[in-house]
Amino acid sequence: MRSDGVARGSACGPRRGPGLRCGRLALAVLAALTALALVAAPSGAHANLVRSSPSPGTAVDPAPPVVYAEFSEAIDLGYSSLEVLDANGQPVTTGPTEPDPTTPTAMLVPVGELADGTYVVVWRTLSVVDGHVIRGSFAFGVGEPVAADVAVAVASIESSPAAAVSRWLLFVGVAVLIGGPLQALVQRRGAQPERRRVVERRTALLLLGGGLLALAGQIGLLGTQILILGGDSLLAGFGEVFRAGQWGALWIGRTAALAVAVVLADQASSTSAGERRQALAFGGVAAAGVVMATSISMGSHAAALVDVGPALVADLIHLLAVGAWVGGLPVLLLAAWQARGARTGGAAAADLIEVAARFSAVATVAVGLIVVTGAYSAWLQVVEPERLWRTAYGLLLVVKLALVAPLLALGGVNLGWTRPRLAGAGAAGARAARALRTLVVAEIVLAAAVLAVVGVLTEREPARQVSGDVPLAVEGAGASGDTRVRVRVAPGRPGPNTLEVDLSSQDGRVNDADVELQLRYLDTDLGTTVERPVRTEEGTFEAETDAFALAGAWQVLAIVRQPGAFDARVPVRLNIGSPTAIGVAEVDVTVAVRLWGLALAGMGFVLALATLARQGWAARVRQAGTGAGFAAILLGAGLLIIGPQQGVAPSAVNPIRPDDASVSAGREIFEAECVSCHGPTGRGDGPLAATLDPPPLDLVIHVPLHPDDALFGFVFNGIEGTGMPAFGDRYGELDTWHIINFIQTLPETARS
Repeated sequence: MRSDGVARGSACGPRRGPGLRCGRLALAVLAALTALALVAAPSGAHANLVRSSPSPGTAVDPAPPVVYAEFSEAIDLGYSSLEVLDANGQPVTTGPTEPDPTTPTAMLVPVGELADGTYVVVWRTLSVVDGHVIRGSFAFGVGEPVAADVAVAVASIESSPAAAVSRWLLFVGVAVLIGGPLQALVQRRGAQPERRRVVERRTALLLLGGGLLALAGQIGLLGTQILILGGDSLLAGFGEVFRAGQWGALWIGRTAALAVAVVLADQASSTSAGERRQALAFGGVAAAGVVMATSISMGSHAAALVDVGPALVADLIHLLAVGAWVGGLPVLLLAAWQARGARTGGAAAADLIEVAARFSAVATVAVGLIVVTGAYSAWLQVVEPERLWRTAYGLLLVVKLALVAPLLALGGVNLGWTRPRLAGAGAAGARAARALRTLVVAEIVLAAAVLAVVGVLTEREPARQVSGDVPLAVEGAGASGDTRVRVRVAPGRPGPNTLEVDLSSQDGRVNDADVELQLRYLDTDLGTTVERPVRTEEGTFEAETDAFALAGAWQVLAIVRQPGAFDARVPVRLNIGSPTAIGVAEVDVTVAVRLWGLALAGMGFVLALATLARQGWAARVRQAGTGAGFAAILLGAGLLIIGPQQGVAPSAVNPIRPDDASVSAGREIFEAECVSCHGPTGRGDGPLAATLDPPPLDLVIHVPLHPDDALFGFVFNGIEGTGMPAFGDRYGELDTWHIINFIQTLPETARS
């Protein structure tokens, strides 16, 4: 014992033996997580609509043979569907919903010959990642604009309060199963044997309680999923749960780990268990808790970000850190309660001082990791700051942060004020012990409230994927003197648009005005001029334009020339392709990986700073932790500076003009390489088509559904899981673009 009554133990054991093993283990775990973060390929959990053909709110002519929809993550087609309805609510589909062989995130449905009018597409998806079902709808027009009074449904998730409560119980249980045994192992050395055994037996009973909470959560989640998938048939729903996506497999794995944890916790609670056996049982419970946390992360919102490798790693570190801190709070309370009658300076008081020191050592690292990984994960799920107050997910996240702030404050009070006063003489030490118990109870209550909010958050669609009512146009207005100009761009997304300009004034002379429109993309100062619009009715002018090629802030400068008056120059600002027009925000992979570098450096700083303190750590553990922290700082700085390795990708826009020479060159290659499968007209009816599973794509249908860069990738790299080989090595980029130019003529040829 030191002169201040605090033993020389550490957060992982004494200075020799177990301390060294624990230090090596911590270093190995950090190295594994770092390696996972670095090797994860930098490339959304509810499957929400991100693209469709026809696009929402647009008018097409001629009518499409199929309706196509692409979603933010992989979907289970057995429980996902597209239904197309006419203005009377009658279905116009002519067959079942089919998968898109080129990607697991899209599906299409054939439709009959559509008359001019407005049509509504109702979609339903089941996420392969997290098992959530989400519904929505959008409208498009054939031969005429979408009717102004058409009703479409904002995407919404099928869930229930029972699911949120079940997740809360699961989170609380898993936190206890991680943090409880960790603290029991941390506190094994230095305490008085009899008092330690009492606390450990009570900790084992606490773990059994945590296991029961997790089991209740598991049963609740299973029941809600059965109701969602089974509808009126619970028996059918039970069978479908374990066949749909990965939800069932994760549930089974998590339940198996929970069973192991409960059995080991029961062994640890036995009075006949020896110290070594009990330590092994506690270690097994913690390992089972880690497995359960891993399964939760694999079915989380982070797991849906398949293109952002660090997302899943950050989520898992966050969960483990929450478990280490929050799950350890009840054990700290048990130790404080055990020492409540001890006199200042006695063995029990010294034990409490040591318990608080060791808990603080672990909690300091855990809280730092929670803050860093939580900030990174929040950015991934929100992306745009305005979504914090425009979406239910964002508002719940704000509520969570409002609860976390006092929770961190209470932890800071215990660390900086209460713990140093535990060694005080007389009544001062007793007051500090009472304050410690009171504040720990408050921390537990706040932590439970935070986990309850997280349970609701998990059932909500991430803010980045929330789409509101998709407007049919983007509008803006401006005025100069008596001249007022209203500009309407439909559909208000990059690409072809209809530009309408409505002029008005007090004296009416504007009806005889000439109008010139100058468009300027504000981010790059890209300027263009639209030819004089065609007058469609009094005071209104209209033109078709491809000028809006880029998403972002645009300025339309309307120069109005009127007889007998000075020219009026009226600027109107518009946001083309804004979140309110597109709905789903995309995560910039380059930014995400560089921010991960910043987060990795932040975690390293937390680890290094926390282990530089001598109290609560063995020398070897402290050295290992500090070294690993500085290594993480260097690795994070490297990612922050260098960023992800970017391969050479083709242009998103075809750089080869589709003239007769290019189309002829593409036709020659197509006839030599592609006719055997796709047939001479591209309908997928070549002589080898019957031997392929899945059959070759009907290019007349599929080519219009995909942008140029996607078509390039299909030809250049092949399509995994199909008979489509890669032609890039044989023909190169130039010839591949010639092929693209030719196959894009096939739909028009089929119509003529």
